[in-house]
Amino acid sequence: MTEVEMAHWRSQQGIKVLYHHGHYWEKLRLGFYQPINLMARLSSDIVTSPTRFCWGYRTTLSQEDAINANGYVPIHVLSNVQDYDLEYLPQKRRNSLRKCRKSAKIVQLIGTKLLEEQGYEVVCASLERTRHKKPPSKAQYLASLKNYTANKHCVILAALIGDKLSGYIDGYAVDGTAYMIHGYYNSQAMSASIVTGLSFEFVQICRRSGNIYEVIDGLHSREVPSLCSYKEKMGFPVQYIPAKVCINPIIEKYIRWRYPNRYYRLTGHD
Repeated sequence: MTEVEMAHWRSQQGIKVLYHHGHYWEKLRLGFYQPINLMARLSSDIVTSPTRFCWGYRTTLSQEDAINANGYVPIHVLSNVQDYDLEYLPQKRRNSLRKCRKSAKIVQLIGTKLLEEQGYEVVCASLERTRHKKPPSKAQYLASLKNYTANKHCVILAALIGDKLSGYIDGYAVDGTAYMIHGYYNSQAMSASIVTGLSFEFVQICRRSGNIYEVIDGLHSREVPSLCSYKEKMGFPVQYIPAKVCINPIIEKYIRWRYPNRYYRLTGHD
């Protein structure tokens, strides 16, 4: 989808979106802004605060403007999408993919009926295992599914073992960059290597599109080395994308002291 289409979708989700110097920015975390396409790599001469009413903002910069960067976006990036096939993976990951294909069927969902029926249990099982965040209520989860139906460009891949949903991922692409956003898996999915299968097939969709040149698999969670190692072995190494980062000094000092890993993901610095 285009940046305009994404801006409309994000607005439908209730997120504040601003148009500033030719690009759309979204509000995160009570007053922090970034472009809705984080990997847009803007020219430094158009990067200013999108609004007076914010405590900070960041954006990636173009290669030509990297000299003007004061920070980085530490992020997992697959850059050679068209070369990403079975032979691209290391032997262990290839074996995991074969195991997944024997154990499960991966399908692209057109609607949300399956998630309405079985998705909530998978999400709860996944979040209880990872403790990434608090599981939503069932009502909250069902309401969130409207985000999928509101965007025809959103891709949902589900893994079925028999007729049972064992895991799913979702994502989207904007202006040549694809983002894997959420991934939820129950314990049965983990033993069947479904995580590998879903990630691999997401990239295959991007390959077939012919107009996606990079795939993003989240910011660098350095505090979870096993996750980072897995992503790197799947072909998503950490890249430090030059960025312009501006944060209110008082708030910056607090975040750096209280949440060092979040500060690292915001700025690329310790």
